[in-house]
Amino acid sequence: MEAGATHEEPPRPRTGRPRADDRPLEREPREEIVAVASRLFAERGVAGTTMSEIARRSGLRQSSVYYYFRDKEAILEEILGSVNRVVLDQLARVNAEGGPPALRLYRLIRLDVLQLCAFPYDINEISRLSALQEERFARFWQERRALNRAVEELVREGIAAGELVDVDPRLAALTLLANDEATQNWHRPVGALGQLEDDGYEPEQVATFSADLAVGGLLRERARLAALRTEARERDPA
Repeated sequence: MEAGATHEEPPRPRTGRPRADDRPLEREPREEIVAVASRLFAERGVAGTTMSEIARRSGLRQSSVYYYFRDKEAILEEILGSVNRVVLDQLARVNAEGGPPALRLYRLIRLDVLQLCAFPYDINEISRLSALQEERFARFWQERRALNRAVEELVREGIAAGELVDVDPRLAALTLLANDEATQNWHRPVGALGQLEDDGYEPEQVATFSADLAVGGLLRERARLAALRTEARERDPA
């Protein structure tokens, strides 16, 4: 380099296509679209969100949004991919790590509620909308049925092991999962549709209380609840 010359930093590479206003994207365009759509779905609902608004908020041209997704339902399909799959993966990990059925059930409920508290969209609305187009969202419902069956089997194991009271395993599984999802009606950090004012509860507190309430009501020996709570927190720190 010649004397007196100044060193210039090389330009930072852009990720994907530039925004409509030429600002670089921080993520891949597809990821950016999904993130923006999730926030809009939370704020306005899926029905109240348009592709043009998704494009505007993401800073992309509308043609770019259509390049990745043919309509907002296609974006919804992308989002739905994480709903059941994450908790199914969690359940597989919990079962692989072993432990008594009651402990595995406690861990699953706590992890599921933690996940739901973090979702930036209304899972109940998304479930309703996907039910109206069940053929298009067939994978979502297949995975949901698989999740129901897996939790049902876990309850059945707990009953057979003498840890849980004798209940209808299928009805228990449906109720447990429904309670997890209902928690999100009042505790969502983004797009607080129906969120109580100044509730002040952290996701960890909500998740642990939900697991206490659910598993505590099924345990034959409720005195075991504190030990289950402690071990679950040690295995899955929030």
